[in-house]
Amino acid sequence: MTRTLRVWTTAAFVVCLAYQPSAAQQPPPGVGPNGENGGYTAKFADINGVRTRYYEEGSGEPMLLVHGSGFAGTASANTWVPVLGLLAERFHVYAPDKLASGMTGNPKSDDDLNIRGEVQHMVDFIQTMKLAPVHLIGQSRGGGLAFLLAVNHPELVKTLVIVDSSTAAPGAGDDRSNRRRNLLEHCPQEPPTALWPCQQAALLYDRSVVTPDFAAAATFMENQPKAQETDRRMTPEVRRKSGLIQAEMNYDAYRRIDVEGVLQMPVLLFWGKNDPSVLPIQGEELFNIIAETNPHARLLFINRAGHFHYREHPEEFAHTVTSFIDYWNGPGAKELTAAGR
Repeated sequence: MTRTLRVWTTAAFVVCLAYQPSAAQQPPPGVGPNGENGGYTAKFADINGVRTRYYEEGSGEPMLLVHGSGFAGTASANTWVPVLGLLAERFHVYAPDKLASGMTGNPKSDDDLNIRGEVQHMVDFIQTMKLAPVHLIGQSRGGGLAFLLAVNHPELVKTLVIVDSSTAAPGAGDDRSNRRRNLLEHCPQEPPTALWPCQQAALLYDRSVVTPDFAAAATFMENQPKAQETDRRMTPEVRRKSGLIQAEMNYDAYRRIDVEGVLQMPVLLFWGKNDPSVLPIQGEELFNIIAETNPHARLLFINRAGHFHYREHPEEFAHTVTSFIDYWNGPGAKELTAAGR
């Protein structure tokens, strides 16, 4: 597939130069100048004052991929690289770095360093890029973002896919905090370059998908001044408030689904059966909440797959998501029309 090339005007080129890393921060082999990997070239857009990095591939109906984790250089749209080209065979795919993640800038106020700020940033991205309505896919914390965005802005979303998201799902099963802590406690703290790849691998069924270029790109972005500023601003108090805001927004979303019947677009919950971080029962509980008022909700487990199963089984992931969307564009369209969608 031909990689998308970035064409700059003279003014944009000047802006780009202002953000080039210093000689001491030049990317390692296999990593692009803006933290890219997999041979892709990232673009940048001004999203309500926030310089936002994103990938854009393919043509057709717009699809938006929202990565997990957040508020760190290591969290970025690079996680979608194995499926970017596959999905771009059918869709016009956009994969941005979330607010204060990857190479995307920090918000002006610490009041936006939480999922509410992340949701608004993604709403602004959709509106600035004129993408609505989008096929929205979010994984992990990005799945929580996608869930809340779809509840509060259903007019922007055509279909919704939530992938292994403890952020969207209610608590269920054993204690998630202790479970994740036990999973990650064996990871070495030194050297720093070893910690993040180990943490990623601990959440996988097939650990080989944490490739050297993927890990090198994450380390490169985490070492950028923007990411170091994010780290300084994510104080314990900011994190505490972030947790409260997430809980309040989820509670309100569950209530609105139950009482108001919001979230009526086709929804697919796509879970890794062997995800050690987000248990299958959490996917089931989220499905029960949504399916009670949404007849277009589906739940699917993929076997021998962990938290990042779109990286472990990229062809199957792309085929399943495409088939889901094609059904609701085709045979299922009459059902949506009858339901007023």
